[in-house]
Amino acid sequence: MRTLPLVTATALTLAAAPALAADNLTIQETLLDRPTLVALGVQVLIADDDDRDARIDVRYRVAGAAEWRVGAPLFRVKPEKVELPVPQQFAGSVLDLLPGTTYEIELHAVDADGLDETWTVMGTTREVPGDPAAPNVIQVSDAGQLADALGAAEPGDVIELADGTYAGTWAIDSSGTAEDPIVVRGASTAGTILDGEGAGGNILEVYGSHVHVERMTLRNANRAIRFQTAGAEGNVVRRVHIEAVNLGIGAREDQLDFYICDNTLNGPLEWPYVYSDDGGVSANVDGIVVYGHGHVVCHNELVGWGDALKTHQDGARAIDFYGNITRSAYDNAIELDGSAGNTRAMRNLLLNSYSPLSFQPIFGGPAYAIRNVVVNVTDEQTKLHANSDTGETVGAIIVHNTFVSPNRANEVHTTDTAHDFKLLNNLYVTGAEPEGGKTVDLTCPISDAEIDYNGYWPDGQFDFGAAGDWPDFAAMQAAGVFEAHGTLLTADTFASGLTAPASYMQVVTEADVALSQSSPAIDAGLALPGWMGGIEGAGPDLGALEFGCDAPHYGPRPEGVDESTPPPACGDSGGDTTSGETTEGDTTDGPDPSGGPTGGPGDPTDGPDPTEGTDPTGSGSGPTTLPTTGDDPTGGDPSGGVATDGTGDPGATGGSEPSGEGCGCRATSRPPGFMLLVLLAFARRRRR
Repeated sequence: MRTLPLVTATALTLAAAPALAADNLTIQETLLDRPTLVALGVQVLIADDDDRDARIDVRYRVAGAAEWRVGAPLFRVKPEKVELPVPQQFAGSVLDLLPGTTYEIELHAVDADGLDETWTVMGTTREVPGDPAAPNVIQVSDAGQLADALGAAEPGDVIELADGTYAGTWAIDSSGTAEDPIVVRGASTAGTILDGEGAGGNILEVYGSHVHVERMTLRNANRAIRFQTAGAEGNVVRRVHIEAVNLGIGAREDQLDFYICDNTLNGPLEWPYVYSDDGGVSANVDGIVVYGHGHVVCHNELVGWGDALKTHQDGARAIDFYGNITRSAYDNAIELDGSAGNTRAMRNLLLNSYSPLSFQPIFGGPAYAIRNVVVNVTDEQTKLHANSDTGETVGAIIVHNTFVSPNRANEVHTTDTAHDFKLLNNLYVTGAEPEGGKTVDLTCPISDAEIDYNGYWPDGQFDFGAAGDWPDFAAMQAAGVFEAHGTLLTADTFASGLTAPASYMQVVTEADVALSQSSPAIDAGLALPGWMGGIEGAGPDLGALEFGCDAPHYGPRPEGVDESTPPPACGDSGGDTTSGETTEGDTTDGPDPSGGPTGGPGDPTDGPDPTEGTDPTGSGSGPTTLPTTGDDPTGGDPSGGVATDGTGDPGATGGSEPSGEGCGCRATSRPPGFMLLVLLAFARRRRR
């Protein structure tokens, strides 16, 4: 079988297109998103396929290995449903990878109208951030020495703080490098304390790139840490404790590749204070906020925040939230709002949340929520809402999650349409007597959704709004609209005896959602190769945890444990291993194995990148001076009260509202005009 360079093969495809090419898929370009430590995101830009019958399957392997693993097929993005510019594409993520490892990803496109083409791309995951290659250790033991060390910091400096209290506020202007970061590290998390003394701004401001802040406590100011420079790269916050602040960790636009992991953040709010109590006054009391692309936010423990974890830039790509535990969220536990694609909330434990998972909106997707455990929900489990400025949500993938809620098992209330979303292999459990008799109250308008293979308890009314309203599970299933393969559960779903709280006002501190041996959820799922998780029996179990597999670790990991030391796998991943033979079909090579489309001239992934702002694939990135929505470093009320984002509207990103707009509405959002150049570059006619 002849192998051709990717660009040449694409050109041949264009030249050889038959007269009815509008129905036959045309491959234009393959892009890789910025790599994270455990995932690689793929975009395949396309044209034609007007009848929408093409698909692109995925296999992957460590470079040089003999066996392939089956990944999840790429998701078909539908730009006509998105109000911001998005190109025609298939997109998706390869998950559960090892850090610092090069992978070969095989893409196999098939269209019944005539295309059968296979090609490969190479991508390398990021390494766990480490110390400088050539460290220069600087010992400090008082505030004056710390100020001097920060002011004179150079690449490779490791500024080690002795235990003690350092009173004041601090800033570091210098940048390290990827090989020689600047490290600011305490002797111990509990013993090394930066005390802001009630400052109205930030305890620590970081203006450079490749700065690591590690192992210390920050307390007593409006905000703990803010990364102040748009476009900054490679910053780290690790094993830090934050308390007595209104805001946790903040950011600016177009930042790249942060690693914020193994921290504890105690916020000012207390459960059961939630959004509906005051209409969103505390919605911007944020724990960890990231802007830009390529960030990893993992294994943090947060309590007492408005939004605990969130993306905050329209067009965001390649952001991972995994292993976190949120113990209370006045509004959202994880907010993926504004994502363009390949943002991922994976294996998190979310307790006591108003609306735990927010997709308001997604700009085409896919945006993933996979194997999260969600217990004690006040309002909506998954907020599939529109943003009044940027349109309706398109492209949420919600699979293998466990939801335990006091009011209803699954509900979404909005007048805005939710498009192209998937609810598969989830567990939805509520109390024995759901509110109003409704087990499901998903009354938002639905467009092109796949809702199947989910499990529900108890039986009750299943109200899907205009799509159908049925008195019980059997009637819903018989109608043939949703849940052809769904499962009605029994009361003993969980081996621990866990049941839904009688009221959301209870404080749930722990939740064991391991399935009971007799649960109908066992083996009841749809096999989803590539979507994170082992299979112990005849088929995948419903919910976040496979029967017989240990729960993952949530929250900060022990010292010495990180992505380089993953836990043992449990069961068959569901991605069959296959021989080293390439899938049938014409074969082409892909990009150079450099970790993403960042190569020099001739790299087939060169050219315009389908994102706004800083190039999220790594080429052409650089700092900008555009301010973001956010409080001025000197603003805020250190004595408590409402933390604002500087817009004068402390509820500008509030929660679910009767109007149907819901939360996350950022009036100053900068629309990502990121895709137009890509489309123009190919001078192809896109027909809908």
